[in-house]
Amino acid sequence: MGRAKHNEPFIIFSLSAFALSSLLFFTSLDNKLFDLFLRFLPSLTEHENVIVLTITDDTLIQAGGFPFRREVIADIVVLLKEFGVETIAFDVSFLDESAPRFDREYAARRFEEIYGEDFYLRHYDSGYGLDESLALLGRDVDEYFAQALGFSGNAWLTLTFISPHDLLDDVEYATDKETDRYLSENIALNNVITMGDTKTPEMGRVLTNIDKLFLRAKGSGFVNASRDSDGIIRRVHLLLKYQGEYYGQLAFAAIREKLGYTSIEADNRAITLAMRDGGTLRIPRSQNGSILIKWPKKTFYDYRIMSLDEIVQYNIIEKAFANNLESMFIAGFFHYWSGNLSPWEYYLIAESIKNNAFAENRAAGDDWLSARRDFITSSDAFLNGPYEEIILADVGGDPVLAAYVREFFDTTRSQYNRMAEIREKAAVLKDGFCIIGSDATAMLDVGHTAFQENFPLVGTYAAVANMLLAGEFINDAPWYVSALIALFYALLIGFLLNRIDTQLYIMTGISGLVLLSGFFMGFFIISNIYIGFAVPLSSALLTFVLMLAVRFLLEGREKTFLHNAFSRYLAPEIISEIINDPDKLNLGGERRVLTAMFTDLQGFAGISEQLDPGALVLLLNKYLTAMSDIIMEHTGTVDKYEGDAIIAFWGAPLPRDDHAALACRSALAMKRAETALNKQFLEESLSPVPLFTRIGINTGDMVVGNMGAEKKMDYTIMGNAVNLAARLEGVNKLYKTGGILISEYTHTAIGAEFICRRLDLVRVMGVTTPLRLYELLSHASETDSRQQEWAAEWEQAIDSMENGRFAIAKSLFTKLKNQRPDDQVAALYAWRSESYLQEPPPPDWDGVTNLTEK
Repeated sequence: MGRAKHNEPFIIFSLSAFALSSLLFFTSLDNKLFDLFLRFLPSLTEHENVIVLTITDDTLIQAGGFPFRREVIADIVVLLKEFGVETIAFDVSFLDESAPRFDREYAARRFEEIYGEDFYLRHYDSGYGLDESLALLGRDVDEYFAQALGFSGNAWLTLTFISPHDLLDDVEYATDKETDRYLSENIALNNVITMGDTKTPEMGRVLTNIDKLFLRAKGSGFVNASRDSDGIIRRVHLLLKYQGEYYGQLAFAAIREKLGYTSIEADNRAITLAMRDGGTLRIPRSQNGSILIKWPKKTFYDYRIMSLDEIVQYNIIEKAFANNLESMFIAGFFHYWSGNLSPWEYYLIAESIKNNAFAENRAAGDDWLSARRDFITSSDAFLNGPYEEIILADVGGDPVLAAYVREFFDTTRSQYNRMAEIREKAAVLKDGFCIIGSDATAMLDVGHTAFQENFPLVGTYAAVANMLLAGEFINDAPWYVSALIALFYALLIGFLLNRIDTQLYIMTGISGLVLLSGFFMGFFIISNIYIGFAVPLSSALLTFVLMLAVRFLLEGREKTFLHNAFSRYLAPEIISEIINDPDKLNLGGERRVLTAMFTDLQGFAGISEQLDPGALVLLLNKYLTAMSDIIMEHTGTVDKYEGDAIIAFWGAPLPRDDHAALACRSALAMKRAETALNKQFLEESLSPVPLFTRIGINTGDMVVGNMGAEKKMDYTIMGNAVNLAARLEGVNKLYKTGGILISEYTHTAIGAEFICRRLDLVRVMGVTTPLRLYELLSHASETDSRQQEWAAEWEQAIDSMENGRFAIAKSLFTKLKNQRPDDQVAALYAWRSESYLQEPPPPDWDGVTNLTEK
């Protein structure tokens, strides 16, 4: 082919491409590309002492529900102090005082009115215990929490700043001068040297925790977190200004002592900490004064996290354990103790030290920790030493007293062993920098990051702390650096393309784009500085496209060649995916409560042997089409087909609260459609026998999302709850049901909308926890009173059999079988009742049936 002419106005094309691409500065595309680039950096180094302690749904249940009780939090703080935690940072705000839950004086007065004023004299021990209980119920939980904060001496609370732009113009916000003074004198960062800093935002108002807590904490840090325009969290401010003073972000403020800094220098490019050892830590600031977060390359649940469930559980167990030690002390068990002080006495000493420290608002000392260690070690020595046998030997031949001693030791030892197990797990918390935050449904605080949607934001503080401890930071270059590179490269690629043969045009353009991408990626990996890539890439690409379009118009043969080459090398869908949403190229799923359905045709292997391949395909297509249409009409998602089997689920991708009911409605509709299909199939000789569909349905936690390989993925479901649905499909044949089995979880979710009959409590293969099976019979609205009476009699029959009244069960099941001769389930239970009459189950029979077949 001929050589390209040199009179093409490549400068005009390059400048036009640059001008159009500059509009991308006003979009979030560069943020998306930054997220993509971030995946090529080494993951953030995580310090072993940075741990997130999560408040989960189970934590709230154990602690008495939502809201999280502050006396429980106080006990957690004290226990963490004992476990050796160095710093506690709360990502939980306490902005309001706790509502009073109990009026102690009123309760005492009413008690005397009912039981008499001399109750305490006549029942001294009970009266003392009652008075102690009333005191606990009526105490000021905020004050108790505040005392715990002072006792720990290592807890940091939150500040929430409000921007002047967010304050309403027509509202006067009163400033608490005492709070402002305390903030300035005790919370504001000291030794801050400003070097022309204009990028630290000035805030208009601050919200602190209630004074009781705020004044007792070691310090406070702000928890303001902003999202980029596309809703993703990529950056966080380490510094904010309020009334001329600098304040630190929660993780930054709490970890500064561990870093050992002496002063902070703030300018527009960096925050620099001067260290006691003479070194410095330079933290680069992004273009708006924040820092870019270098997230660990994993989801939140792979961070160093620990649930507070067992910490709460420990405190509950220890209270019961201490009561048992007191009872042992009163019963004289410790007369046999060879140590100086008994475990109960060590416990009292530790409690006395703690109570005095609470009253005096001072931190725990070594004497408290020593008493707690003596309490634990002496408890171990007493419960796991020879003392039980010594006491039993002294009891002599009194079997009642001996049984009492053994039971007392067994119970108390079990409590101690559980406490020891939790303490062993909590050993990782020693010297820890622990951030307490919520992962509970009732307190959920989530956002999106480059690596996870619905990311619990408490993980932000762990990421910042690890960045500070590891000294690993990333930065972005000013926008004009990206603009200059874009302009230069657009002119360069235009100049080169204008002077080469058409045969090399496409390859040169592609190579230029690859080199440009490689330069930006390599520079980011080496320097940890992100230069905006969207405008340079778009400028180069548009220059290439515009000049290519001109060649198409000017040169007929070359136009066809270039068009084919462009389609071959630059598929529009690939470019669109990479530019618009890189996250779509990633594998990953999310946990949701969904309902799964598995179906299978009974005896389909035998049917297949009687049909030629063409007839078999026709039959399957008609059957699967009809069943799939029903599933989709009920908003279900057809996951996949496995031969004659269908796997489907409800509740994703579009969330539905009634997913269990939709699945059950679909199942009943499929069985009705099966009747019509069988009539058609038999009339048209499409199937040698009627088809019978077995259906298994289960509701539970499942993982749903794109799964598979990077180049081949499916939107599907996974998890134990999915496997259970598959098991239930096969269990239909064991019970000879009408075709639909559901789990107790689905039965609970659907309420009274359907008529179901209760079957066995079983252990399904692969599932160790017993669960109740139910056969789905019909929709309640389609059931007459006669059918409802039949269902009620079935419940009586099942109850009789499970309670060992086999003769009554046999009679009832036989009656039900006679009413419906085709009901093979009733026949099975009548036979089983007869079998139990002939050969009763063992005495320890728990009524659970172990299924040994899938």
